[in-house]
Amino acid sequence: MGGITYDDLLNATPHQYKSTADAWGKWRDAVDKHGGDLLTVNQHVSGNWDSAAASEAHAFIDAKHLKVQESSRVLAQVESTLTTAYTNFAEAHNKLVQTVQLATANGFDCTGGKVTDTRPATDTKRDSDRATIQQGYQDDIDAALKEATSADSSVATALRDLMPGTDLSSGNDNGTGPGNGHGTPLSAPVDYAHSGSIPVPANASTLAPNPRAQQIINWALTKLGDPYVWGATGPDRFDCSGLTSQAYHAAGIDIPRTSDVQWQQEPSVPAGHEQPGDLVFFHMGNSGPGHVGIVLDPEKGTMIVAPHTGSYVQIQNYKTQNPIGFARPT
Repeated sequence: MGGITYDDLLNATPHQYKSTADAWGKWRDAVDKHGGDLLTVNQHVSGNWDSAAASEAHAFIDAKHLKVQESSRVLAQVESTLTTAYTNFAEAHNKLVQTVQLATANGFDCTGGKVTDTRPATDTKRDSDRATIQQGYQDDIDAALKEATSADSSVATALRDLMPGTDLSSGNDNGTGPGNGHGTPLSAPVDYAHSGSIPVPANASTLAPNPRAQQIINWALTKLGDPYVWGATGPDRFDCSGLTSQAYHAAGIDIPRTSDVQWQQEPSVPAGHEQPGDLVFFHMGNSGPGHVGIVLDPEKGTMIVAPHTGSYVQIQNYKTQNPIGFARPT
């Protein structure tokens, strides 16, 4: 994006930019409401469905809810960025208007952002004084343009970082989103690709407390993006317990094939004391938990998991999914 021109800033209507920030805020509110509706559905499933169906539905809804939460987070950051940027833009606009008014009243012309003296020369001392005043006006105009350009650029940078693929160059949203002269918001969706609902953390290969636990995590990370298939144990498709059993097997630890027997036979770990590589269980049924994942980062509450039919191995937040317990096979 080029810099803001003198005429752009002088004739700007900053309140329109504030309206843009408010529009993104309304969008975020709508996303948050959708997230609340998903939680309501989850509660309905818990109370009315049998354990097998509930387990599958829970996993599906949890995955969708995580994406809703991520969308809400991005929208909130966009709204905050816009509000700050347009506040700075408005201050720059007001500064420019006041400078031009004052300069004009004192006999200077500011056309095109270049300050010139319209009064005839009189004497050397007066000319020197007016030259100093003229330079002061020029400095104020240049500073206002720089501030406005910085505010405008901060929006472009933030949106590109938060929403890869967003087009900010067209200056026309064609009425398809809450944008106002800054391209189409979310013209391409955020690409979660095969990194799961949560990106792989930079320290994923150093999180575990011991080499064997790290082997479990490292092996599971190589399966990100592999499709979920009920009953599958690899090598390139898995269900939830198929992934966990094979991850442990890769580290030289053999554990039962299914989540309920894993829960019954493996040593339990108190909540709050789980470590990377531990098993985390969900959705208690008649014979035991119907879902299981591998703890990745307890501090952030993340796990590696094969969620449900139609999905793939990915990273999710287990703390938002009401885990029923943890285990640490040895």
